[in-house]
Amino acid sequence: MKHLKLMRAIVFRNYGDPQEVMELVDDRKIPKPNKNEVLVKIECASINAADRYIVRANYFIIRMVFGLFRPSKKKRILGMDIAGTIQLIGKNVKGYQVGDAVVADIRKSFGGGYAEYAIVNAQHLVKKPEAVSFEKAATVPISGQAAMMGMILCSINPGDKVLINGASGGVGSFGVQIAKAQGAYVTAICSTKKVEAVKSWRADEVVDYREKDSIKALIGNEFDAVFDTASFECPSRYKQILKKDGKYVLVGGDFYNMLKVKFLGRFGRGSQKFMALTQKVEVTTNIKTVLEMIADKKIKPAIQKVISLKDVPDALHSLEQRTVVGKIVVNLNKEV
Repeated sequence: MKHLKLMRAIVFRNYGDPQEVMELVDDRKIPKPNKNEVLVKIECASINAADRYIVRANYFIIRMVFGLFRPSKKKRILGMDIAGTIQLIGKNVKGYQVGDAVVADIRKSFGGGYAEYAIVNAQHLVKKPEAVSFEKAATVPISGQAAMMGMILCSINPGDKVLINGASGGVGSFGVQIAKAQGAYVTAICSTKKVEAVKSWRADEVVDYREKDSIKALIGNEFDAVFDTASFECPSRYKQILKKDGKYVLVGGDFYNMLKVKFLGRFGRGSQKFMALTQKVEVTTNIKTVLEMIADKKIKPAIQKVISLKDVPDALHSLEQRTVVGKIVVNLNKEV
């Protein structure tokens, strides 16, 4: 390890189309861990919608965090979830040693997963079960964890009727499977080309939103919970298909809908509850739970394809075109 100084990474120096502003470089310095940190050699990462929003700076708050006119030099490598092996350990790190296989959500470090190495605060690490591959593990920190948190907020009991909107995406693919594992009857909403994939994840009923207004089509149903991973319309429309004490949990889609639900939340009727995703359980705890479910074969990450590091910009473009089903995994060992 001592002779290594440089690494490959995908960087973006300006905001815009990921295929135009992101590039593969091989001259990034390998960082060194400080107190309470470890250096992880990344085996796999996965693609997340948040990265494409950041690259394009779709919302002003992104520029406030990453750089007003262009991303700051320290925040030019995205990638928020990783699976890899520990290479170096900083001071005060306990419970881990060099060679440990780990998984981590590195959002609080503003990313860094689209590279061969990353620094991770030890408190964000989770040990990878031997029965779970690096590729499968890399899908969990953002999408799998968010789906688990959403299901917890939905308070699902066996036999409950759960509606999942955006069921074919990364979070949705986990949501369908976790809800089924908890004994729910799952109705899923997705587009025509993704119906068969969602059915393969054991959804009990699938509604094609391209063929009909999905909410109108479901009037007459009463759901115990709605898990919305792709809200691009007013959340209040769901109140007519929720039970009087039903719960609506919003995890993705339009940023302003997220803010409305988070700070207003008055969309329902009776004792209906409308919530934006909040962290009621520690991220690491949820990651462990999902990894255990994968190890026990209760759920299976829906990996559409595995790509090399250089293909990250194209993968983000695919997300924008809404052609991705489940997750795209980046394998750092895959030939470029």
